[in-house]
Amino acid sequence: MKARTKKITALLAAGCMGVGLLAGCGGSGDTAATKGETGKETEAKSTEDTAGSTVGDTEAPETADAGSEAGSEAAADSTGKSITLMASQNWVKDIDRELFKKFQDKTGIEVKVLVTPDNGYDTLLGTSLSGGSNAVDMFMYSAGSSMISAGIPDVAEDLSGETWSADLEDWALKANSYQDKVIGFSTWGVDYEGILYNKTLFEENKWEVPTTWDGFIALCDQIKEKGITPLYESINGVWHAQSWVYGLTPAMYEEKADFPAYLNESQDNKFADIASFKKGLEQIEQLISAKDGSQPKYYTNDGQSEDFFGSYPSLQNRETAMMFTYSAYAAELAANGSTDEWGMFPVPLLDNQTGVSNGGGVSKFINKNSDNIDECKMLLNFLAEKENLEAYYAARTDLVTSAFKNVDSVSTTTATTDMLERSKKTPEVMFIKDVLYFDTNVYQYIQGFAEGTCTVDQFIENCDNYRAEMFEVAASEAAQ
Repeated sequence: MKARTKKITALLAAGCMGVGLLAGCGGSGDTAATKGETGKETEAKSTEDTAGSTVGDTEAPETADAGSEAGSEAAADSTGKSITLMASQNWVKDIDRELFKKFQDKTGIEVKVLVTPDNGYDTLLGTSLSGGSNAVDMFMYSAGSSMISAGIPDVAEDLSGETWSADLEDWALKANSYQDKVIGFSTWGVDYEGILYNKTLFEENKWEVPTTWDGFIALCDQIKEKGITPLYESINGVWHAQSWVYGLTPAMYEEKADFPAYLNESQDNKFADIASFKKGLEQIEQLISAKDGSQPKYYTNDGQSEDFFGSYPSLQNRETAMMFTYSAYAAELAANGSTDEWGMFPVPLLDNQTGVSNGGGVSKFINKNSDNIDECKMLLNFLAEKENLEAYYAARTDLVTSAFKNVDSVSTTTATTDMLERSKKTPEVMFIKDVLYFDTNVYQYIQGFAEGTCTVDQFIENCDNYRAEMFEVAASEAAQ
């Protein structure tokens, strides 16, 4: 076990390794590793910050669910126990906490949620799982190739025998499986990413949705002439800034239909071999580096790098007109009070007109070294109950599809419909879901574009160097 968990530590704590790869691409983003924080210190802070996070007001059912694997007898035996769930700060929503409280009322098992900043999550998770540790019972992580790259199958409990696995949609079953074993539990959904735009504002100003990159830049200039900042961009956030890179997925497939398999085959096969990757990055650099005086020309950022909450008032108050995001974001704006109609179009990098899919989002995993595996399985069985799934998806207006079959409460948005109508082909799943060992420091390279400290060639070199390091780690682990 110790040899196998070296892989988890090395791959998840990639922020530490990334420091040596950032030469010439210095960004302003900090991770737990670059700040010099130890995993122990960060974990203590995480636990302290989330004390009492399971509070909720939900009436408890009279008995435990008979369909739960552990059953009512195990529930009685587990009374007074607790299980810990580690997650990045934006992955646990209010409805999660409500259901956790309902589960506690029903079983007596408390779910303690440990949340960390997005930028430091991988490092802390790697520390918490290393060496066969049982410090956390459950954790959240992206499904698909991301979980494989990170070595999640080495530490995740096999959930193939759980009855709820038969109710997963095909995409969710595939994304949460490894070597024919189900290891992840998903209540996320497939969504589409592109340029969210204020449809009402566009109609008022007779702005046209662009289908080329030159047209997109011209549109940004038109919007600026009206005294409105074209784009909201939380450039310091890990996931958001790098979404622009995922937008290159359709163009990369157009150039090389098997590029994920090509890259996964060997460290000798490189991003540098894919011409559209470089050409697309050059356009992203053009957008991010453009200046109006000393300020970004085409986007704004209020400094809330972790959660991009500043985008809600910015878009709603028409301070900005567009943002690269997911289509369900339109429902979040509506829930926040926006009365404008929102649409979405494929990001026209390299004149692309095909949408991008997120491939399914984030899942929950049980640490196979946990002392509370039965209790964790009880929680997943509870969350998979029809009543709880309906409550969950009714509250998650940021989701437009369900990971489980026959959920009635999930619904699409005007942006979802607009994106699917405008996409010339079926949206492609963002390549990070299929390509192993994609550099976790990409957001810092995007920052480097903005600051003039990173070139496109350095960006690509860093990504390929990172992959080479990860291939070597994986090979070393496999040989032990």
